[in-house]
Amino acid sequence: MKKRNFLNPTLPFILFAIVLFSSCIKNDNFIVGDSKVRIFNTIVSDTSQNFFFNKALFNSVSGISALASSTNSAYFVVEADKEYEIDARNSITGVSNSSIKNVFSLGKNYSIYYTQTNNLSTTKPKMIIYEDLVRQDTSKAQIMLINLGHTLKSKVNIASKDSLYSTSLGYGEKTDYISIKTLKPASTLFFNLVDSTGVRDSISYTNFIKGKVYTIIIEGAKNGKLKERLVPNN
Repeated sequence: MKKRNFLNPTLPFILFAIVLFSSCIKNDNFIVGDSKVRIFNTIVSDTSQNFFFNKALFNSVSGISALASSTNSAYFVVEADKEYEIDARNSITGVSNSSIKNVFSLGKNYSIYYTQTNNLSTTKPKMIIYEDLVRQDTSKAQIMLINLGHTLKSKVNIASKDSLYSTSLGYGEKTDYISIKTLKPASTLFFNLVDSTGVRDSISYTNFIKGKVYTIIIEGAKNGKLKERLVPNN
């Protein structure tokens, strides 16, 4: 009696094809081996900026074009633990204005701030990089404030309406992450220039949600007027 062979001779070829196809799949989402980066253009100017990562234009990975003044990109994914030279170039002339080298650590989020120390035309722009907090804590909102107002003439006073928090930030200075556990609708953060105490801006606590982390960028208009930008990290 003949024994029947149940092994399909085509099975090894099918398995090989599956393995080969799987190895060709590209995952464009945030995976192990990646970092996330976003860029802020804080320089008051009529000219937008392109940003290059190792000579590759950042919009190839971020999906947006050059950044105008007082705008920022969303987070986009870059390969982690790899050195990048980040180069800011005038979007019209292509001239490089500033560059910086950095290695982005695995699984971390970062903000790159394109800025300058004052409003003089001879001052060269620069880039600074900070790691962002993104982990949720549903018991509180968390905020970090950074002063990049290069047109401002003095430090900025910041105080909460309930007097639980107050500080003063000069250009380039930032706070640690501040926890806000009670989000009362009437609560507010006030901002005013040290040399102009009668004029103040405010951000209501109604803009904050528990579990969210925020960055507040203090900027200045071309005429030196104070302004702020509230951007969520998560």
